[in-house]
Amino acid sequence: KQWYQRRVRGLKYPNPFAKHVLSEDVVERRIEDGKLYTVRFIVKKQRIPASLAWMVPAKHKACYVKETSVIDPVNQECTITTENLNCRFLSLVIETLKYKGVRMCETLMERRTRISATMDRIRDYTYDRYQRNIINTDKGMMCVLGLLDECKRQGLTGQLALD
Repeated sequence: KQWYQRRVRGLKYPNPFAKHVLSEDVVERRIEDGKLYTVRFIVKKQRIPASLAWMVPAKHKACYVKETSVIDPVNQECTITTENLNCRFLSLVIETLKYKGVRMCETLMERRTRISATMDRIRDYTYDRYQRNIINTDKGMMCVLGLLDECKRQGLTGQLALD
């Protein structure tokens, strides 16, 4: 199998660590210069503390996320960037994950995240929540890659959509 067939899956969901994900829709997919470009919109449950809920309009009770990914099989690289589309007037979170195949059974992952907010209290809440969620994010990706025994037992490991 090619590197991208072993290490990258076209869909990250469902996995048992992302029960807050309500839906995922591919809105664009194209191949250009040998790379696969994909844009997805993801809807997640929004968890807002009661002390901040008054600031969030009812139409923002769900979190809408745009995910852009580029899979480069020649250079064995995958870059995934996510950003929230709503509630940007309160905070903006942009996360970029880069996966790079190194050897047959080794992939390096680099995560860069920018969190900005209109108030320190909101920024601190967003940062704390993000740090707690990283554990499940990483477990979910391990599940998708078929590297987590718990997921293997439940038959929840992923298959690449490009096979």
